[in-house]
Amino acid sequence: MLDLAASLTPAERANSTEIDLGGAAFKARAREHLAAWAKRPPFYVFNNGPAQVIVGRYADVQEVFTDPARFSSEVPRAPGYEQHDKMLGRQFLTQMDGEKHARMRRLIMFGFTPKRLAQIEERIVELVDDMLDEIERGAREFDAMNTYAARLVVAALLTAMLNLEEADKQLLLDYQDMIPSLTALRPGETYTPSMIAMGDAVEALVRRVLDERRENPRADFLGDLVAARDHDDRFSDRELIDVVFGMFGATATTPRSASGMLHVLGRHPEQMRALVDDPTLIPEAVEECLRIAGNGYFTFARIATCDTEVGGTRILKGMVVRPSPQAANYDPDVFPDPMTFDILRKPRRIMTFGAGPHHCLGSGLGRMTLNVALKRFLARLPDARLADPDFEPAYGGATGELRMKSLPMLRH
Repeated sequence: MLDLAASLTPAERANSTEIDLGGAAFKARAREHLAAWAKRPPFYVFNNGPAQVIVGRYADVQEVFTDPARFSSEVPRAPGYEQHDKMLGRQFLTQMDGEKHARMRRLIMFGFTPKRLAQIEERIVELVDDMLDEIERGAREFDAMNTYAARLVVAALLTAMLNLEEADKQLLLDYQDMIPSLTALRPGETYTPSMIAMGDAVEALVRRVLDERRENPRADFLGDLVAARDHDDRFSDRELIDVVFGMFGATATTPRSASGMLHVLGRHPEQMRALVDDPTLIPEAVEECLRIAGNGYFTFARIATCDTEVGGTRILKGMVVRPSPQAANYDPDVFPDPMTFDILRKPRRIMTFGAGPHHCLGSGLGRMTLNVALKRFLARLPDARLADPDFEPAYGGATGELRMKSLPMLRH
């Protein structure tokens, strides 16, 4: 691991902040930090492994996202970079660039056809209504995170999208719960035996599920990937395993955004009531919720491929660059009065799903899931509200993620 910080001038080193980017203290004040990053030129962090450059202003984040020639997604597989590998050495779409990345996206898109998304949406509606049935049968006070938002991971994706059995779903949830430990590894720390065993168990599950799809084809997302053909091109066995493994690890992010959505609406009951009265406002409201209450403050890391600069900050070849889409959503030059929540704002070009060649393939599925979740929630529980109007969440999750621990709400 290169000591790139030593190559900076004293003035450049002064443009740094010592902060634990995944720690509880940071997450407790995350929105405040991100709002500050949105107005600050890129800066350095030296105490979280290899020297990192944090990028928060909208234009700067967009520059990093849209220039893979200077900012590669292929993080070195070397000591010191373990915290940036959530797949334990396997390679997903987010760790590829150029033609290899473009080819993989073309093949994966066979699973995101309008017909398949419509099928998934129909199933999500059924599963969401089942969850709301349980909430209505339960106590007046309920935890909207653990009885609804977090369960969307299972209902919307592991069930509706991937058609997995119950035991398989639990293994993948256990893997997702392990990811925070991966992103908390210190420089040079090795994967623990339990981490390696979990990765091997998930890969074994992927192999078994794919073998089942080959032997007994189904009209579902995984079946589409197995059958994907682009003329004479198709996934190799290793590619298909890595793609599905990576998707298992990535399924948690957008559904858990439902907790941020319900929290910010609960803090603005007059705006929640407006959506109950006029559900046609829900799509734009979801977009504003994603802008102001998204749960991902980092995407995957980039590596500078050359000496360069962004926003006036020098970036040396080999430095880890961390663009923050959530900070970009708070940039006052793009979103006036950015910390004010307004369902009528109609924000455009939010960074929640990234930009450029790595713009999230599942953004349409994510938006659809959140729209269904909010529409059905408000239709079934129109008088739902926060148990404490001033409730401030506690967050856990991986570095880069604000995973709400609970969200107490009342119904009726």
